[in-house]
Amino acid sequence: MAGSSSSQQELHDVIVDPGTPIADALARMDLAGTGGLALCTADGKLVGFLTDGDIRRAVLRGIPLDRPCGSIANHSPVVAQAPVSDGEALHLMRRHDVNQLPVVDAHGVLLRLLLLTHLATREALEEAAARRLEGVIIAPEATIAEAIEQLDQAGTGTLVVCAPGRKLQGLLTDGDLRRAIMQGVSLADSCETIAIPTPLTAEAPVTMGEALDLMIEHDVDQLPVVDRQGLLTDLLLRRDIAVDDKPALSAVIMAGGLGKRLLPLTEHVPKPMLPVGDRPLLERTIKQLKRSGIRDVSMTTRYLQENITQHFGDGSEFGVHISYTKEDQPLGTAGGLRLLERPDGPFVVINGDILTGVSFEKMLEYHRQHAAELTVGVRRYEIDVPFGVVECDDVHITRLREKPSLSLFINAGIYLLEPSALDFIPAGEHFDMTDLIERLLDQGRAVVSFPIIEYWLDIGRPEDYERAQDELGGGLG
Repeated sequence: MAGSSSSQQELHDVIVDPGTPIADALARMDLAGTGGLALCTADGKLVGFLTDGDIRRAVLRGIPLDRPCGSIANHSPVVAQAPVSDGEALHLMRRHDVNQLPVVDAHGVLLRLLLLTHLATREALEEAAARRLEGVIIAPEATIAEAIEQLDQAGTGTLVVCAPGRKLQGLLTDGDLRRAIMQGVSLADSCETIAIPTPLTAEAPVTMGEALDLMIEHDVDQLPVVDRQGLLTDLLLRRDIAVDDKPALSAVIMAGGLGKRLLPLTEHVPKPMLPVGDRPLLERTIKQLKRSGIRDVSMTTRYLQENITQHFGDGSEFGVHISYTKEDQPLGTAGGLRLLERPDGPFVVINGDILTGVSFEKMLEYHRQHAAELTVGVRRYEIDVPFGVVECDDVHITRLREKPSLSLFINAGIYLLEPSALDFIPAGEHFDMTDLIERLLDQGRAVVSFPIIEYWLDIGRPEDYERAQDELGGGLG
């Protein structure tokens, strides 16, 4: 009974009424030491979750601390329904990048609060690995569209094509899928048609050292492990075995635009700082960079710079290090890069008005696979032509198409560059990314396209901003 009483006390310590003032909730959170509190009704039903980050953002926005904590909480938190094992909980928390996981019963009543730091045991990790293996196996007849969705859920950068009984038949990587999209392959085709039919494998048992040596020798990031019958027993990821074996990826956010098309919204607020749901757009961008392991972020600013610097400071409150460079005159989408300290390795450049769920880790892997000096994120864009289209050869009509839909790739405002690309940018001149791309192509340098299949939205027009509020206004991301 003593153990049960202790568990009840621990649960009581992390529950707060939605009407509790923010200041009181902060004090309670400090005492609980959990980094988060569960908002519950009098009958114990979970109605929201409040994190330390939510409170910090509220303070930075100047929200009075006597406001109800429910006004700044996330009312659609990630939850698990009991029963849930530690391995399942760990998998869910890592998938959604959260440090706390409320567990509820079938009626939504809070039963316990799991913390990521308490779950990282050997047994939980082994169970999570087993669950990951289940999530990466795909049938040969599954469509490419289904493979894209499953790969996004798996978060491994690869799927293993297996016949019944886990007989290995191929390997399908994120790069394979993106190349297929660029080549116009139908998403209704079977994924087997674009998979690697005879991938590099290791036969079980294999040590982590042996696996890493194989991956380094063949320059791959995933290694299926099979038994003597060719049945899949494990999928090893290079990132799990060797951390930071390549230069760290950094990022530059171009946040100096005037945002004229969004006036009067941008009259006193720079466009990247416009709120999207419960936080500024720029904060969402930084969180996405952090999810890909990026900790060093530079910002080029010009218009209303103080709004940005006062909110983010040195970035420590957001888990990154931020440095700022102010443009005294407009230098274009690439010219400002010459003002920055030259990075040691590849770096991401992203426009400050882009909202995206893209994995920069996958983009880097793709960039390296193609030995590119500059990789351009591109997005498929469909245009419905409201008229019949006539195709001609001189005066002769060769084809008629009635109201066709044209499929194009547009520049998504996301780039990945090698430091050497900076040598092609003139100092102190207005110079856009399109100018840099053309100059690199003229010099015979490798410039490749990276199709973005994740969420993407350019918030440049009022209707785009309204769409962002509709889609992400509930606090997602």
